[in-house]
Amino acid sequence: MKLEEIFANAPTVIDQAQREHYYDQGYLVFPSLIDTETLVPLRAAADRIVEKTRELTESSREIDLENDHTAENPRLRRAAYLDDLDFEFWGICADSVIPDIAADLLGPNVRFREIMLNFKWAGGGAEVKWHQDLVFYPHTHSGTMQFLLFLEDVAAEQGPLELYPGSHLGPIFEHYDERGEWTGAVRENDLASVGSDGPIAVTGPAGTVSVHHSRTIHGSRQNKSSQGRPVLVLTYSAADAIPYTAPAYPSSRYGVLVRGEEPGYAHHEELHVPMPPDWSDGYTSIFAHQEDQGHQEPQKKKHSAGL
Repeated sequence: MKLEEIFANAPTVIDQAQREHYYDQGYLVFPSLIDTETLVPLRAAADRIVEKTRELTESSREIDLENDHTAENPRLRRAAYLDDLDFEFWGICADSVIPDIAADLLGPNVRFREIMLNFKWAGGGAEVKWHQDLVFYPHTHSGTMQFLLFLEDVAAEQGPLELYPGSHLGPIFEHYDERGEWTGAVRENDLASVGSDGPIAVTGPAGTVSVHHSRTIHGSRQNKSSQGRPVLVLTYSAADAIPYTAPAYPSSRYGVLVRGEEPGYAHHEELHVPMPPDWSDGYTSIFAHQEDQGHQEPQKKKHSAGL
């Protein structure tokens, strides 16, 4: 759906100024949007997943662990397929204000893509290098977005999400190194050309929700604090944005329409996107791909696509 068509529909839960800010700056933040009553079962479900990781000695299809994870000291980086792992998570994906916001920003017809738990552990939880989400899952247009829901308070020292305002209006960068190997990160020399004012950090109390555009450059530093930083990561797409590649986390509800109706057509936007590796044989996490390319088989660059 084109922007003028989106704006022709009155928003239901945000106002027009917020919609314009999203498309001008590439993000929005809603402090304390989700109440404590809703957070309690989500926290309990996250705790259940952490407890289950005590049984693991290495990462699995659903769970990505830090290298120093032990049963006595579990250190979870990411849990994926959450809507399949625990029944509590699907409600926040489909029956909350979050997909309503997605519909206000993308147009009335919205698909669910995935929900993950990024648990940046205390005392050195892994960084996420600068990247753009759309490069991981190119679509026929850039109408995809990622929400973060803070399960606990997030302060500056905990490695919060950082992003470059307005960077979604710039180029879609390579996420391969000079040898043509996938890194899942923007090259340093490309980053130097982005935003002279630098990035902003997104912090706030538990229940805060942020959303950023699929082209917005973002990342996060290590968590050097004594408090963990668990956040839920929810991704949605406009229903007329059709993916070109296999999904990284194809849960049983991947692609389910959560708002509106089937559009019956695909909308195409002229984009120049470097194609990611083929995820159809499995995917670990952005942490693993960015951490150390020397410990995994190199994934060579595919041709860029004019989409």
